[in-house]
Amino acid sequence: MLKRIYSSFTMANVETLMTMLTKFFATSYKKIIVNDNQIKRLKQIFAARKGPVIFVPTHRSYVDFLVVSAILYFYGMEVPLICSGEDFLNLAVVADLLRGSGAFFMRRTFRGDDLYKAIFYEYVRQLNKDRQIMEFFIEGTRSRSNKTLAPKYGFMSVCSRVFFEKEVEDITFVPVTLNYTKTLESESFLGELRGAQKVKESLSRIFSAVEVLRTNLGTMYVDFQDPIHLSEYTA
Repeated sequence: MLKRIYSSFTMANVETLMTMLTKFFATSYKKIIVNDNQIKRLKQIFAARKGPVIFVPTHRSYVDFLVVSAILYFYGMEVPLICSGEDFLNLAVVADLLRGSGAFFMRRTFRGDDLYKAIFYEYVRQLNKDRQIMEFFIEGTRSRSNKTLAPKYGFMSVCSRVFFEKEVEDITFVPVTLNYTKTLESESFLGELRGAQKVKESLSRIFSAVEVLRTNLGTMYVDFQDPIHLSEYTA
């Protein structure tokens, strides 16, 4: 179970991924707009943190998994460990690249498996105690309508429990708004909104999307919102 969950993060893997992402972003996006003042504030938060810093982005596209890491990397900051769905483990090569670049994997439900729940909790508890930079998607899945979905509290609950058990002094959540002129997956959204089943991800589907990667997806806007310090919020 732990072998399926854990991240095998190395900077060598991150640098390989960032080389690929640089080409993708340069080809597919006119520009990515980031506020320099927000980056300066993030650097201060990282330096002064008394516990983990957890990014909580909106979720519209698979690109969401990559863009926060890329921005932090190119600004010379720590890259987050990302809580990802186990669906990605079906993509052998992609899963290995993501795992090596910071992804760790969580089942959609823990129901009926107390051992898995205990192992996952202990893994995440240790990440919190180590004051790691992390990231998770509170909507749980990509929004197909461009409206924010109802939150799923599972991962936040696991992390906040560590705070309430006084094993970390604070947890800082940083909401991130990601807006796109056009999302990579927008062509499939219409069918899904009409009731078509969500297509399972596979390597063949990724390779068939190479043509899409050559299209211009316009501008991406990334906003790092005001941080929420759990110690202040609960006081």
